Amino acid sequence: MRMIFLFIDGFGIGEDDAAKNPLKSGKASNIQYILENYKVFPTDACLGVAGLPQSATGQTSIFTGVNASMVLGRHLSGQPTISLKKVITKSNLFSELIKKGYKVTNSNVYREEYLVKMHDPKERRYRPSVTSVMTHACGIPFRTTEDYRKGNGIYHDITGEILVSSGYNVEVITPDEAALRLYRISREYDFTLFEHFMTDLIGHKADINEAYKTIEKLDLFLGSLIKLINLDEDVLIIASDHGNIEDVSLKTHTFNKVPTVVIGNIPEKGDAAVWSLTDIMPLVLKIFDKQ
Repeated sequence: MRMIFLFIDGFGIGEDDAAKNPLKSGKASNIQYILENYKVFPTDACLGVAGLPQSATGQTSIFTGVNASMVLGRHLSGQPTISLKKVITKSNLFSELIKKGYKVTNSNVYREEYLVKMHDPKERRYRPSVTSVMTHACGIPFRTTEDYRKGNGIYHDITGEILVSSGYNVEVITPDEAALRLYRISREYDFTLFEHFMTDLIGHKADINEAYKTIEKLDLFLGSLIKLINLDEDVLIIASDHGNIEDVSLKTHTFNKVPTVVIGNIPEKGDAAVWSLTDIMPLVLKIFDKQ
């Protein structure tokens, strides 16, 4: 069994209103098919703490199984603090799978300036994300723009348009090609992570047309990926940290539950309910333990 884990930032379960929810538009047919035909757990992102769910605490909770909002006594946006970095470094999804003898990888491509600056304590713009802290803590090689040129990595925007606009001499790829890259990478590992956070960035703009474009690109990517995976042999999990893009009438995150989607070959007794973000890591480990 191989598992692909898609983390989609700011991707909640919203109302059936295409005027403010791009997931209900005709540009999200693959997403809607997935949500209607596979196992979807509506997952609490509030974690028993008052206030809107945020990225640093939500992502830490997903990838460590620890209620990070309870640890801090609040929800934290952006990148993890020193306290959360300690939680991530102590135990995370990568490290626990590695202990069990599995091969894991982060398929995301990182710009060189990010890799140079993210560990500088004085740096504010390039602070490491939860998945970056996790990758570094486990000694997993970061994929670079050279890997991207060789077809051995995916940029977080799926197509690499941001790399080109940032001055990198690389090609823009289609969502189909990005899905094929992710699939090929996943053939070499037991667990492959891909993180997409344009959904959160665009959600904050509250621009329905920009949201449609972002969702359409993600939808094409997911549709192609589903076709490539042999669901009798492998597992695809889709998870998110909080809602956002599903309600572009707001520029903030939402209190909506997020979909945790489990697709594919789930071994007997490898299934479990996912009520909260903290249940996602235990579910992944249980699936691997029962294969």
